[in-house]
Amino acid sequence: MPELFELFDEYAAAYARGERPRAREYLARAGPQADELAGLIDEFLQRSPAAEPDEETMTIVGALVEGHPPLLELRVQRGLRRAQVVDALVRLLGLDVKKEAKVAGYYHQLEGGLLEPRGVDRRVWDALAETLKTRVDDLVAWRPRRAETAPAYLRAAGVAAEMAPPPVSAASKDERDEIDDLFLFGANK
Repeated sequence: MPELFELFDEYAAAYARGERPRAREYLARAGPQADELAGLIDEFLQRSPAAEPDEETMTIVGALVEGHPPLLELRVQRGLRRAQVVDALVRLLGLDVKKEAKVAGYYHQLEGGLLEPRGVDRRVWDALAETLKTRVDDLVAWRPRRAETAPAYLRAAGVAAEMAPPPVSAASKDERDEIDDLFLFGANK
């Protein structure tokens, strides 16, 4: 187990480099010294100047405050259509092109906040980060509010919402395929 002060120094150095270290991960690594490390990190953050948020962070926070799905806002900000993101997912994940509609259904649910982000495989987040030109940790951390009326709301708000693909239901264990594993069961989180 790493020494307490080594963990703290690692956290502080990452923060100083402009990264967004996750305190929870460091606390887990600290084991029985987690409470002491939490105190050090808390004191450090209170005394450190807050980093200026970048434009992307401001867009995402604005989307969350307004109740808009952050993945949708980011995609729109990048000037991408949903179909372009789906095509990129199929290509980057090495999926069968014939199953593009299923990928589109899952991506639509994820983008709209209707799919549990914790169940999504890390490879999907990596592919989305590459496609949307953002950090994986940022994508994974965003938790849009669940909204059953998202498509109507988006049209009313003036956002160009494409036709929504039909929702994809969770497949039974016998019918499950790689796409279900990637979007629902986090095969390689």
